[in-house]
Amino acid sequence: MNRRLIAVSTLAAITVACSEARQPVTVEFVARFEGRDVSCGDHAAEILLTDLRFYVHDVQLMAEDGALIQVKLDDEVLWQHDDLGLVDLENGRGACTNGTFETRSFLQGTVRPGTYRGLQFTIGVPFDRNHADPLAAKPPLDDPAMHWHWRAGYKFLRAGVRTDDDGFWMHLGSTGCEGTVRNISGCRAPNRITVRLDDFVAGQNIVVVELGELVSQDQLRDGNATDCSSGPAEAACKAPFDALGLDHSTGGPAGTQRFFKSRATR
Repeated sequence: MNRRLIAVSTLAAITVACSEARQPVTVEFVARFEGRDVSCGDHAAEILLTDLRFYVHDVQLMAEDGALIQVKLDDEVLWQHDDLGLVDLENGRGACTNGTFETRSFLQGTVRPGTYRGLQFTIGVPFDRNHADPLAAKPPLDDPAMHWHWRAGYKFLRAGVRTDDDGFWMHLGSTGCEGTVRNISGCRAPNRITVRLDDFVAGQNIVVVELGELVSQDQLRDGNATDCSSGPAEAACKAPFDALGLDHSTGGPAGTQRFFKSRATR
């Protein structure tokens, strides 16, 4: 066998070995309100879900030495592309009248082999993709319901709950952005959320989205429906922003988020 053939064969073997050196990862999300499962259509329940969709990127697992190791999200039609995923926990039925029938309760990808305990991810869309032309966007950025046209970017999070006579909804995204779509120079309040769950173990834990942290049951009994569109002048945004670990005035990190929690699958 000549040297060139040996080199090519060796390179091919290395390439195959590298391509196989990946460990599958699935991160499952569930919606709850004060510890109880919440859905769009369970009309026997006191609290109903009206919306819950959010974008996730920069997913990482924590290795035994504390290092954060990047998870590469699979490219999947509709839900994941270029390491950005959309989680959709509403089904367009019942109280979720503004939703879609399709759902997606998990992120799926791979990581280099290892032992991990801890999960970190960011809720939001990276700056360059957030302000690109939505008409040319590929899934999951092609959903018009997730684009905030008047703010030249995406809604990172849509969440809402209601009772028979009250309700609350929230749309989170970057605000105070200067410029126009494809030509944004910066945003006063980025409003991206870094979530870190130190006790998460893939395959043993799920991520609970605790809507009760955004609005209390007492607020849903006063007969005054409220909402938050991430604006700096909206008083109703202060408590939800605190729960998301965001400073309402700057859109930067502040304190520890309480909206996402790790729970054992059993």
